[in-house]
Amino acid sequence: MHDIFLKMEEKTPHTVQESDATYDHVLKYTGLFGGIQGITMLVSVARNKVVSEFLGPSGMALINLFNNAIHLINQSTDFGLSFSAVKHVAELFDHGTEEEVHQFVKTVRTWCLFSGLLGMLICLALSRQISYWTFETYDYMPHFAILSLMVGMLAVQGGEIAILKGMKKLKKVALISVFSALATLLISTPIYLFWGVDGIVCSLVLCTVAVLAIHLRESTKVVPWSVSFFSKDEYSKGLPMLKLGVGYIIAGIFGQGAEYVIRALILRFGELADVGLYNSGYILAVSYANIVFVAFEADYFPRLSASHHDPERMNKTINQQIEVGVLLMAPVLTFFVLAMPVIVPLLFSSEFVDAVPMAICASFFMFFRALALPVAYLALAKGDSHMYMLTELVYDIFIAIAIPYAFKWWGLEGAGWALSVAGFLDMMLVHVLYGIHYGYRFNFSKMKVYGFLFICFTVAVITALHENPWMKIVTALMLVVSAIVSFRVLKSETQIIPYIKQKLWRK
Repeated sequence: MHDIFLKMEEKTPHTVQESDATYDHVLKYTGLFGGIQGITMLVSVARNKVVSEFLGPSGMALINLFNNAIHLINQSTDFGLSFSAVKHVAELFDHGTEEEVHQFVKTVRTWCLFSGLLGMLICLALSRQISYWTFETYDYMPHFAILSLMVGMLAVQGGEIAILKGMKKLKKVALISVFSALATLLISTPIYLFWGVDGIVCSLVLCTVAVLAIHLRESTKVVPWSVSFFSKDEYSKGLPMLKLGVGYIIAGIFGQGAEYVIRALILRFGELADVGLYNSGYILAVSYANIVFVAFEADYFPRLSASHHDPERMNKTINQQIEVGVLLMAPVLTFFVLAMPVIVPLLFSSEFVDAVPMAICASFFMFFRALALPVAYLALAKGDSHMYMLTELVYDIFIAIAIPYAFKWWGLEGAGWALSVAGFLDMMLVHVLYGIHYGYRFNFSKMKVYGFLFICFTVAVITALHENPWMKIVTALMLVVSAIVSFRVLKSETQIIPYIKQKLWRK
């Protein structure tokens, strides 16, 4: 594993001129970063299994509600530093001196410490209200008061990871991701085993302490810890970061706020267990499949940023990423749809089987996301925070209303279909809006392939939802067809298959 991380750092995506990136490059880095994320995902799967076995749907719902509330406060008070600091540190790292880099890192840490303490105090002061807004009772006020510690630690943690990203220490970023997941699993397992639901708050706080310690251990090796908490100069030097981060913090509040509202309303319309089932369905339909998109931030975004001034190169970059994303996502999603009844008891427990239909209905969301996400990054590449906020706001308002009320009228399956509809509308919005505003043009020559894969996937979803077990044969057939088509297209446009054969032959 360490060799993989080392190679990744030696040949970071930022060092490659990606205006003329090939399909091989796109596929290579999708696999590379996706594989690293896959290690973390496996540990997360084990952690979810522990939670589901020891706490059940209600316990998972409590963890999810606590996390959503805490992350919403963190998003609202961290000034967008975890995003904006990356750009400023990267610019100094590329063009400034080592002393200038270290001095600005000190500024970042000072601001992050300040924002963390501010967020912690706000959470502590509002703990009574947050308890009522979330659960319609004041009984959880002590829980949120203790969890306010997480807000402070998350702010510092965000600053440290931003520093490492800005200084292009991808090896350390990857190691932190894996070790943090392992630490969380090792800490939470005995706590849930012995204390069950009563240990949730303790587990969340201790896991955050451990993850912060891992971040600090790695980042302080690069730049020793130093802050000037009471220095006016440090705060004034950090103001440009705040200006850049305002648009993205607002968009982050929209997103985290929508997730908070969805779960709070599901709790109003149903029971605590329903929130846990919705969350597990979301994890199955979105979070696990999301591994395919990991390369977007690590590799695709720098390439798009380098090419967005040239319309021809910009469109080529976006459409290449769309094609690779769809070709990889179609068979992956079809496999998930087919294996869902088996996967759920393995990843969670038999108590979560009611989440299977919802996850299957919601799986269209990720297919549409493969078509939408490469385009959506265009606003970020151009630094257009207003356009980014607009599209995020429209999407978040829709899901905050549609998903809870679809659950109220049609249960968990309705919530799943609402998520899929949201994915379709988001895809249409960014394609039309960015086409008008930025001159993006979709490559319609690939529509036959996309359309055929979509039809195969639709048939797979319909047959997977059918009660007749024999219909699963049709689902399996669609998986085979989808995999063959994707394989043949990738083979015709890349050299990845000969490369794999060469590696296997050497072994």
